[in-house]
Amino acid sequence: MSDQQSRTEIRELTQAAIGVIEAPGRATVISAENPLPAVARDATSDAPPFELFHFGFSICSHKVRAVLSELGLEFGSNQFAGPTKYENYTPEYVRLRLQSDVAKTSKFVSGFSGASSVDDDGFDPLVVPTLVDNQAGKVLADSKLICLYLVNTYGGGHDLLPDDLKDRILQEMDVVDQTPHVALLYGADPEGDTRPTDIQSRMPGIHQIKFESIKGHMSSVQGDANLMAAYKAKLEKEKNAEAFVVDGTAMQDATQLAERLIADLETTLQASTGTWLFDDRFTLADLVWGVSLLRLDYLGKSQFWDGDTPRPNVKAYYQRLAARPCLINAIVDWPGSRKRLQTS
Repeated sequence: MSDQQSRTEIRELTQAAIGVIEAPGRATVISAENPLPAVARDATSDAPPFELFHFGFSICSHKVRAVLSELGLEFGSNQFAGPTKYENYTPEYVRLRLQSDVAKTSKFVSGFSGASSVDDDGFDPLVVPTLVDNQAGKVLADSKLICLYLVNTYGGGHDLLPDDLKDRILQEMDVVDQTPHVALLYGADPEGDTRPTDIQSRMPGIHQIKFESIKGHMSSVQGDANLMAAYKAKLEKEKNAEAFVVDGTAMQDATQLAERLIADLETTLQASTGTWLFDDRFTLADLVWGVSLLRLDYLGKSQFWDGDTPRPNVKAYYQRLAARPCLINAIVDWPGSRKRLQTS
């Protein structure tokens, strides 16, 4: 296939994926003038440099939106409906996501660890985010890879990944990816459910809704081996997730792991002589830690740094991060992101 044919195919797949969004107001363009999705997209306008497919509430989407905001990049915001619609399960979106390099080189994830690391668990072809670089004719999936791509390719003037700190930053990004945010959202801490009451009430039975949605789409793509493989892996993953989040031992282990990682963060911050992880240099590591701490706070886990075992460096660090404009734009003020800040 020629480069032009490939670009044409990606444009067509992108438009098809945008087309599954039922509510017009969830397809918009984010720019310096419009930092939040307040104005419905004008279909006659020129295509923005990027198209982002995401959820308002997805922690992996938060990371990518925060990087786009920090870099000041304009993008098309295509926000899928989650429960109970799961527009991201549609064949149109999955076909687009399967065009990414990581989809072509990674195994499909079928297990569930409670985290969302592609490196450790495998690739989920049905989740968000997915980014299309309209200028390069390229589809990117996996939040870590998307963030690194944006910083390396379009990060001029923003030293989020300096060469002398690169290895340490990547290590911190991996730690955040290994944090069991997903398990802590879908399952209760055996020692006390600290999640918001609306989350507690919505989670029971949510996997059954996912099963029905996946099976419905599988029935429509019987002749497509790639899509069938994607849906089968996703179904297996969600069955494992359903079992994990009601397993008291698994949830206790997930909770303890998350707190250990925060304890390690406290130690790292103690060694810093400045405002951020690496002294006074704000990097991609700080950005993803900000996303993680905002999510843990929302889930009622600020006790990890403000509870019986105070961790003052993490608490102060979180207060600084919560005031960072890119995190305010991408999470705190973003409609549907759901936040519960404990920054005082």
